[in-house]
Amino acid sequence: MSTHVLLVDDNELNRHLACFLLEEAGLRVTTASNGPAALAAARASRPDLVLMDIRMPVMDGYEATRLLKADPALGDVPVAALSAHALPHEKALALQCGCIAHIEKPIDVETFVDQVRALLPPAP
Repeated sequence: MSTHVLLVDDNELNRHLACFLLEEAGLRVTTASNGPAALAAARASRPDLVLMDIRMPVMDGYEATRLLKADPALGDVPVAALSAHALPHEKALALQCGCIAHIEKPIDVETFVDQVRALLPPAP
């Protein structure tokens, strides 16, 4: 079974590009466009890693990450912030919410997959 990434971003073009890059690298990708959809997708598919946009309508990535980390069935799933909001206090807030890293947008197509792979838990 291939490694599964849940990609959460409200921007369709961002989702499309990141999904394309990850799938081309052999990863299985599920997408969501907001926080509630991300929580539902994570519960339905238990991903190996969540890439969480921060600024989204309905529920922002900070809150979605807090809720995901508070869920006993999902709390151990690593979450990485995926955001253009990369000021030091924004990165710190993402880490306080439970993110393990921060990947800046716009993503660098040359390094994005390597950044994601570095965050994946070791294979069992």
